[in-house]
Amino acid sequence: MNYWTSLRLKARDFFKRNKRKILIFLIIWLIVIIIEYYLRNHQVKVLDTPSTTYYPFVSTMDEEKKVPEQYQEPIQNLIDQYFNYCNNGEYENAYNLITEDCRKKNYPTIDDFTNYVNTVFEGKKKIYNIQSYSIVDNKYIFNVRILDDILANGTTDGYYYYEEKFVLIEENGEIKLSIAEYIEDEKQEISVEDDNLKVEVLNKSMDYETETYTLEITNKTDKYIVISDNTQTKEISLYVNGYERYPTNMQVAFFMLPPNSKRTQELKFTKYYDENANDEKIVFNNVRILKEYDWAVGTTQENLDNAVDIYSVEIPLSE
Repeated sequence: MNYWTSLRLKARDFFKRNKRKILIFLIIWLIVIIIEYYLRNHQVKVLDTPSTTYYPFVSTMDEEKKVPEQYQEPIQNLIDQYFNYCNNGEYENAYNLITEDCRKKNYPTIDDFTNYVNTVFEGKKKIYNIQSYSIVDNKYIFNVRILDDILANGTTDGYYYYEEKFVLIEENGEIKLSIAEYIEDEKQEISVEDDNLKVEVLNKSMDYETETYTLEITNKTDKYIVISDNTQTKEISLYVNGYERYPTNMQVAFFMLPPNSKRTQELKFTKYYDENANDEKIVFNNVRILKEYDWAVGTTQENLDNAVDIYSVEIPLSE
């Protein structure tokens, strides 16, 4: 057998044993040729600049709402100034940037405010980012993320952050800051009275997530009046657009008046400031006029069996 005959036989044997692999290789090679031809003859559109979805002055709750341009720079500068003062321990200067209502309500002294700053800043330099969250009644509510300034603090222990709502409000012609989610207080002049008690609604205090009513109740009888002691269901309700909500601060608190007494009581409810919902009424669903009462035990079946009266009281909050 000559050389060429041997070579031809070996080649035929090789192709016979590897024809599947060769076929796959040819298909792949053909696909590569086709792709290369397509890319060579079709331009690929490349974006000139990357897109972004960060618009700090557009409300995340309603993208149709935007902080007016004339307020954007003053708001940014005010928050910058506030953080610079807090970072540098200039507490009084930072304190003066806060609305009068916020100071009066939550930080009546500079020491109260200093304690708040020290709790949030933890003795470290902080940086922040802001995002317009909601705009209601010319109040600009921002979500503020407060982070450790790693470069200033010289640490790599972690990158923790704290969030709260800042509210920017125009006060006496200039933008002021309300912190820790506080919005405002509204004085109330609502009074309901019957033979047993008198209820006066004195104030409504609004944070972003809650509202708190301050009531003054007078017991006009020589009996005990029990409004809430967590022994009955739904003892106090707030009606908002027809739906009931219940106090968040009464789970362990007793709302009871001894004979011929008066007391002030706060009732806190969950309600977001931008809900666009109306408070209709507060209802005491189970007012108990009792001859005897032991606050350590709460209302017993014996109390109920011997009650002078059990009824409900409605306090209207809107016309």
